[in-house]
Amino acid sequence: MNFDYKNRVNTPISDEPIGRLLDSLRMESAFFTQSILTAPWAMEMPPMHNCMMFHLVLEGEATFHNGPEKVTLHGGDFMLYPKGEGHRLSDGSCSFFTPLHDLPIKTVTERYETLEYGGSGTPTSMVCGVLLFQHPLAIKLLGILPSSILIRRNNSTPDSIVENIADLLKSETNQIGIGAEAVIARLADIMVITAMRRYLQELGDDKTGWLGALEDDRIGKALKLIHDAPAHHWSLDELAQRIGMSRTSFANQFKKLVGNTPIEYLTEWRMSLAYSRLQLSKDSILMIGLDIGYQSEAAFSRAFKKVMGKSPTEVRKAYQMAM
Repeated sequence: MNFDYKNRVNTPISDEPIGRLLDSLRMESAFFTQSILTAPWAMEMPPMHNCMMFHLVLEGEATFHNGPEKVTLHGGDFMLYPKGEGHRLSDGSCSFFTPLHDLPIKTVTERYETLEYGGSGTPTSMVCGVLLFQHPLAIKLLGILPSSILIRRNNSTPDSIVENIADLLKSETNQIGIGAEAVIARLADIMVITAMRRYLQELGDDKTGWLGALEDDRIGKALKLIHDAPAHHWSLDELAQRIGMSRTSFANQFKKLVGNTPIEYLTEWRMSLAYSRLQLSKDSILMIGLDIGYQSEAAFSRAFKKVMGKSPTEVRKAYQMAM
């Protein structure tokens, strides 16, 4: 029997909708920092747009200040800020929070930094990082996730994936060798995806809106059709026919689960794709418009500004100026 490796490679991974969603995300590790902090210490992280921030305590402990609430993390505990909201962390006693840009951070490579900060007291070792999402689905996912996600190290089940990744990260950061930067970045990506997966799986029957729509057999199929072929001139009739529903039933169920009509969602999806490409590629505005189903740059620009409130040129210039 011949082994058809090309067919095997091109066969998509079979998984539940949440798994397919996470698999579709493409993250670029903006940077990560190996931190050795000695009491007393306290720092303030600024908000970072469209980024996720995480902190993994390797040894010692750290107190996170989320508004009026405080939570202390110990070795192996993991804190994720999915929406990149600003926050504070400390040794639990220091009350003067040093802004991130004032910390004595040393750049080792473009994406790897070290930080030694604090007094001469009890040490805390951490890996902290920022992940930048590039896929429009990620932006929609952020609307579902909370401001922060905490995963505690479970010593009663030491073989769980979170504990294993934490141990690997600890090993890699203890001695930075050849390829360690890439390994740490990949492990951080896996840790973040695992944290999101845990949270989403624990939502149970309370899942609503867009995420619930992904899990609906027929509406989820319609969303996949739109996601996979945004340039296609989908009509309400064609989408309903493709998923085996009547036009009226499909329109009502889609609006109920997703929050807008199929055609409104198609336009929103197209503009989300265009927004990402305007920021992350050098493709011309005309090329981007043609690739998502518009016949001219003018038609695309009008539709984009109507949905996004800014022209494609304004979005691209604003992103370039912020870099």
